[in-house]
Amino acid sequence: METLVAAKLLVISGCLAIFSSSIMGALMAVPMQNPKLLASKTLNFKQIGAAHIDWIMLGLMSAATGVLVTLFELTLWEPVVWAMVFGAWANPLPYLWRGFGVNAFVFAGGLLQRVTTAMGILSAAAIIYAWSSIFYAIYTGPVEVFS
Repeated sequence: METLVAAKLLVISGCLAIFSSSIMGALMAVPMQNPKLLASKTLNFKQIGAAHIDWIMLGLMSAATGVLVTLFELTLWEPVVWAMVFGAWANPLPYLWRGFGVNAFVFAGGLLQRVTTAMGILSAAAIIYAWSSIFYAIYTGPVEVFS
């Protein structure tokens, strides 16, 4: 993928994640005004808050990756860029599911729990793959031919 296209995709994805998480944070303030809802056993606001913070952090990671791609003028294989985008959006989902009572960090239980756990594992693997590929591209650098 061309350097500028990859950088734009990563920065836009990161900024959208931060924007979405900001809306999520504002919406989280509404139920917190009701003490009965806070005491509810059906919603775990700490886990939902963890997803909110994770999306902000991963949005910053995506945007920083776009800057890195630009600074080092990297031409990345398209799946590397999409792996980073996918990982940044999907990685906070286990926290969100935990907020609704699904333990998405343990690969056991029913189908929903196994699918959400697998999604968390896959998203972490996608981020590690993307970062590894980017660092390898930086390390190897562009090939220059001197005459």
